Amino acid sequence: MHAIANTHRPMPAFNGTPFAVPAAALREPARAGALAAKLQPPSRQSFEVPRTVVCDQIFDAAAARLILLRAPAGFGKTTAMQQVRQRFADSGVPTAWLTLDSADNDVGRFLSVLAAALDPLVPGLTALQGGGWSDLDGRALDLIDRVAAHPAPFTLFLDDFEALQSAAVLGLVNALIAQLPRGVQLVVGSRGVPELGLGWLRARGRLLEIDPTQLRLSADETGQMLRALHGDVLSADDIERLHRSTEGWAAAVWLASVSLQHRENPSDFIAGFSGSNTAVVDYLVEDVLARQPEDVRLFLLRTSILGQLDAAICDHLCSRDDSHTVLQRLERAHLFLVPVQGSGGAYRYHGMFADFLRGQLQRYHPDQVPALHHAACAWYLGEGRPVPAIGHALQTGALDQAIALLQAHAPQLLEQGRVRLLLRWMDPLVAQGALDGQPMLRAIHAWAVCFGRGGRHAWPLLEWLERAETCDPQIQAHRLVMRPLLLAVMDRFDEADPLGNAVLDRLPSNATFAFARSVLEIAMATFSMYSGRYHHALRLVDAVRKRQAPQEGRFSFILSDAVEGAVDLGQGRLRQALGRLRLAVRNGAASGARATNGNTMAAALLAESLYEAGRCEQAERLLSVNVPLIRRVGVPDQIITAHVVLARIVLSRGEGERALQVLAELEHIGYREQLPRAVASARLERVRILAVQGRIAAARAELARCGDSALWERVSRMAMRANDVETPDVAAARCAIAQGNGAEVVASLRTALDQAERVYRERRMLTLRLLLAQAHHQDGQHKKAMRVLAKAVRFAASEGYVRAFLDEGPGLMALLHELHQSPTVLLEETIDGGAQGPDEFIEALLRQSGRQVDPLAVRAGAQASSGAQPTAAEVLTGKETQVLRLAAQGLSNEQMAERLFVAETTVRTHLRNINVKLDVRNRMEAVQAARRQRLID
Repeated sequence: MHAIANTHRPMPAFNGTPFAVPAAALREPARAGALAAKLQPPSRQSFEVPRTVVCDQIFDAAAARLILLRAPAGFGKTTAMQQVRQRFADSGVPTAWLTLDSADNDVGRFLSVLAAALDPLVPGLTALQGGGWSDLDGRALDLIDRVAAHPAPFTLFLDDFEALQSAAVLGLVNALIAQLPRGVQLVVGSRGVPELGLGWLRARGRLLEIDPTQLRLSADETGQMLRALHGDVLSADDIERLHRSTEGWAAAVWLASVSLQHRENPSDFIAGFSGSNTAVVDYLVEDVLARQPEDVRLFLLRTSILGQLDAAICDHLCSRDDSHTVLQRLERAHLFLVPVQGSGGAYRYHGMFADFLRGQLQRYHPDQVPALHHAACAWYLGEGRPVPAIGHALQTGALDQAIALLQAHAPQLLEQGRVRLLLRWMDPLVAQGALDGQPMLRAIHAWAVCFGRGGRHAWPLLEWLERAETCDPQIQAHRLVMRPLLLAVMDRFDEADPLGNAVLDRLPSNATFAFARSVLEIAMATFSMYSGRYHHALRLVDAVRKRQAPQEGRFSFILSDAVEGAVDLGQGRLRQALGRLRLAVRNGAASGARATNGNTMAAALLAESLYEAGRCEQAERLLSVNVPLIRRVGVPDQIITAHVVLARIVLSRGEGERALQVLAELEHIGYREQLPRAVASARLERVRILAVQGRIAAARAELARCGDSALWERVSRMAMRANDVETPDVAAARCAIAQGNGAEVVASLRTALDQAERVYRERRMLTLRLLLAQAHHQDGQHKKAMRVLAKAVRFAASEGYVRAFLDEGPGLMALLHELHQSPTVLLEETIDGGAQGPDEFIEALLRQSGRQVDPLAVRAGAQASSGAQPTAAEVLTGKETQVLRLAAQGLSNEQMAERLFVAETTVRTHLRNINVKLDVRNRMEAVQAARRQRLID
């Protein structure tokens, strides 16, 4: 190889380095048939999933010279490029396509195929390439010059770019990128990171990178692909399970889909689908593993036993000292290596690729598997990392060592809420009978089952413990504490409360019994909250926090925060509940306790809080992740709350059929788990929906099926979270109001409100006031209705309650509209803490309900008696006047939002209101009108 000699024009350079082209002649240009195939993208498939997000990113990256899609085999790079190419073509942007192969590492051949691809866009390139094969430098420079001088935009797609390894060819591409004119882009698909001076392009904002995380199919896209091929045969749970196991790897989803054909039980197949599936093995052996050198294949196989790869342990297992370099090389080659966030440079293999590698290791080197696990266990113990050490000890088959390690570390793991991990380890040991002589480990396993699968599954394990002959006071404590907790999970609070109090009095408070006592105190705090003894509940959770440091008893802290968040909700402190519950959910996810009662309890309460605040999308995202866990391990109040909130969210979008399906699922869970309150709550929510819709006869018929009087008499004695607001008496009042008979329920609502006030149930009081205001209005007591509603508005505005109003339907919205125009001093009171004022709060509610707000009527009623007309200054709110002043200074919406500490959408809303109130068309006219009326300087 030698640099191109050129005496009459400068050598194009990329990032300061000229490219070099070998003088060796091209063996033979690409034959016509083969060339034609290279210049066309592969045939489009009928089952393609639209990659809208990726296509939008690429299509909008007008400033980028190079767009790089880099990911392992089968991640859909070519499909995304084809869809982008079609998008460009539909927009009138010319495109060219070139699929590369290893023969294109010859510079002469590469120049020929590149010229052939570009010739329809840049005429004459093929003719230029017809010269002697020895003049490669001249041909390269002519091609680059022609492209650089081209006056019109176009996009060139280069697929399978990883085939290019020649430094000379890569240098030529570098030089071409450096000379691309405005409007011309290069879109590259590659399995690895190409040597294309990416740092130079990235620093100048001329590079768009699409990596594996962006190319992975989303859960929705996985569902689209499977439904396109199999219709509605697969359930939502099947689709979610397959998406989780494949991690969005498009090729694996497709292979699974093909394998599903003619399967009688798709769910069983999906549950077992992994990297050991024959279709996946064949694909990975042929398309991935066979391409690797022998030392890389050996490295992949030996390290496949690791859940997390860092250089030190890879060196230990592979008897080498360059694993850091190998891992970096594998990452650059996108060989299914995924960086582990927050791990300081560690990686993991893609789940299915790891399954595949372990299968290959077991098939070809079975004798090495136990030795590798033993070596890994020893290394992790030497590093003071017992969790991975236990996992590898179990894999060696040496149970004595594994059980000894569990005895030493399982109690701490339970305190941290690592129940999924404990179940994964201990379930097989219990099934084998290996823990029959280990009552403490059996107790820990029982707790893990309780928090990971629910109380119904833990009850037989408690009975085993109660039969076990042991005098160990710790095991006795676990047995005593577990019984009231399991009774509570079964909704038998009347039995659980006195039993729990008796056990708490007997339980020592020293560190030996810290976990058992903390769990019981949290349960008793919940019972106290249900009984209206809020201060006692808070004292109990404070005792839990004082006993254990956050890192030692993180699980207990999550539970404590969840209970205190529930107290906040019951007493109407929505803003405080949101902050506390967000922290609990975040800590739960970070601690590995995600599949526990602690985290699901916090998640259900946070979803309820978000919904109350009108943040339905956030609540739905949270529930979509946690509802499966809540169904499996949740206590009754979590189960009821999660399903009712989810039903209301989908109903608010107009999906009535799906809302009824969610409630039917809640009813089914109630029957299955023998929870009559869950069944009755599902029916009660149907009553609410029917009443708001005006279907009174159907609502009353459903109300008659909402459970026996004994059930609701028990609920009425306790402020149970899920039924704090919705009870049969509230439902009956709502039906009467919907029928226009509000006068009949004024007295009962007033009594219920007085009872709620005595025990500080502020959230229940809010709904009762909304119903009472409507009842007063129907009874002809207009002033009372306005006073009651105004009080509800002031409270709701201060805490941010939104859905309590919107869920009551159009009747309440009409009353709010009337209040909005009423001469009431109550609405003029200000609210501290950055909350909306009552007038702004009502306006926002009316807009969300779709009701037209008449801004000129604001405060007009206050002047009706004097005959005065409202001025513009009186019509504009304080915030709107602030926005006008900032607009007069020439600030943009974004700048105004920063000044006012609000969202940009809020600024736009204020501007729209100002235009309506001042009868102008834009902000310029608004500023002029405001100055004429001396509203601003």
